[in-house]
Amino acid sequence: MEARSFTIPSCSLLFFALTVLLLISNINPTLAGTSTTAKSNSLKIYKNFIKTSCNSTLYPALCYKYLSSHASTIKTDSVKLCNTALTVNLKAANKTSALVTSMAKKGGLRPSEKAVIEDCNEEIDDCVDELRKASNVLDNLRDALNKEDQMADIKTWVSAAMTDEDTCMDEFEENNVRESVKNKIKKSIVDLRQITSNSLALINRLSN
Repeated sequence: MEARSFTIPSCSLLFFALTVLLLISNINPTLAGTSTTAKSNSLKIYKNFIKTSCNSTLYPALCYKYLSSHASTIKTDSVKLCNTALTVNLKAANKTSALVTSMAKKGGLRPSEKAVIEDCNEEIDDCVDELRKASNVLDNLRDALNKEDQMADIKTWVSAAMTDEDTCMDEFEENNVRESVKNKIKKSIVDLRQITSNSLALINRLSN
């Protein structure tokens, strides 16, 4: 007996193909939407962690301003939070150092003003060096065998950086420096001092 062959009408094949495509198009947006929602929720958790941590500092708004943009890196990791804070801190210190160096090279300064700026420049250079040391140790803190000693060193260096910043400011306040000269540097020093204060507060929180 001769076998019969069945041919599926082309219109049925077309309908089947369209149905599959429609199903796929509905699935993909759903998956994408779920993924986007999950990422959004995670980011909110990370930012809440940063905000809560920053509330332990003297300048919480400034702390959150500089660290919230790094939320996806920090997540809810206290060590990464402190490491990021020191990275931001070091960047601010380098920026202040460049400003003070630039001011020291400008003409029209009185000898006393030039001396104050040069002294300040030395203090900020020391500050940069101390923050860099603290950051390097914190980078390797997880693998350190003597974590308590390492934490003590980090605190010492960040505290020393704050002292250098204070010394620089005192130089400007105690000596006869024109306001026009002082104000150009003062804001940068004050901002740096606050950022360093926040870094130390977060580091102290880490060791508690």
